[in-house]
Amino acid sequence: MRLMMFAAAILAAGALTGCGDLPRGRLHGTVKFRGKPLDHATVIFLAKDNKTHLAKLKPDGTFDVTGVALGPVKVSIQTDLPAVNAKGAPGAYTPSSQAKGVTDEKAAKAPPSPPRAEKLDSGPNLPAQYADPEKSGLSFELNSADQEWSVDLK
Repeated sequence: MRLMMFAAAILAAGALTGCGDLPRGRLHGTVKFRGKPLDHATVIFLAKDNKTHLAKLKPDGTFDVTGVALGPVKVSIQTDLPAVNAKGAPGAYTPSSQAKGVTDEKAAKAPPSPPRAEKLDSGPNLPAQYADPEKSGLSFELNSADQEWSVDLK
């Protein structure tokens, strides 16, 4: 009886340790949009083990990510949120009501107005389909420990 329980425990331990040991690899490549390197975006790889791996695109459209489980990989690409540049010095006040001849204490203690936002370049406007790995049409098989994957989006 003890021998059977010991054997069952050994088998269970062996089965549990093998669950998370999927072979993994490195992905690298270039993402282009209409022939030009894509910037201001992140590539998201959804691997066989349902783990996501993020790769921020460099200005030349290249990426490099490690630890991706070998097997089928789905891909989504999401553009970064637009950058905002605050105009005006931090804590700058608009002309106070006192400067306009108003003597009301509440008006004189009005909080500063927020800085005006100026939209900076956020890169190309990718079609929304690329943000969803199920609709992007982007997938491949990761077969080796070091593999290149490049794409030119239309």
